[in-house]
Amino acid sequence: MPRIEAPTVAEHREMRRREIVANAREVLMHDGAAGITPATVAKASGLARSSVYQYFPTTGALVAAAIEDAFAVAQERLDSAVGAAGENMRARLTAYVATTLELAAQGHSPGRTMGMSGLPDECLARLRELHGALAAPFVTIIEAYAAELPDADGQVLAGLASGALNGAAVLVEHGASLPEVTTATVDFISAALRDR
Repeated sequence: MPRIEAPTVAEHREMRRREIVANAREVLMHDGAAGITPATVAKASGLARSSVYQYFPTTGALVAAAIEDAFAVAQERLDSAVGAAGENMRARLTAYVATTLELAAQGHSPGRTMGMSGLPDECLARLRELHGALAAPFVTIIEAYAAELPDADGQVLAGLASGALNGAAVLVEHGASLPEVTTATVDFISAALRDR
């Protein structure tokens, strides 16, 4: 009989499930969706492969849980950072960029590190929703800048600024200085928006 590591069986199962999902998320961040198998996650969790199937009946269910968790972790960090920045748009931009690049430096940038080819259409649709939610604070910030510019299309400017942020994430992922790239990215985006 396995040892129960929580006050109740239900709490033990929930604790074990969270642990499995967290380990699946780590595999996802480092190896992409293709790296997630019940065997790899079981090994990372110190469990038998059959134990993982008690929580996730298929590999697809395990991948979906890992994706949801990866985005939830990133969303919570971004929302917290932007919320703490107050109402100043430059401070909010800095908070969003800095947190995004910190996530990238730690290998936890869900939008960039997952190999998603071969996922079913409904999974890809959910992935687009998660990407949209993650980008929403950034789009709001850029649109606030754009509102002060004559004839500016906030959606277009947000897309261009996102390209700069993605490029910065690549630099950080390849070892560039996080503080330097963060400052340069904030300066680049804000200058582009101010100096139109």
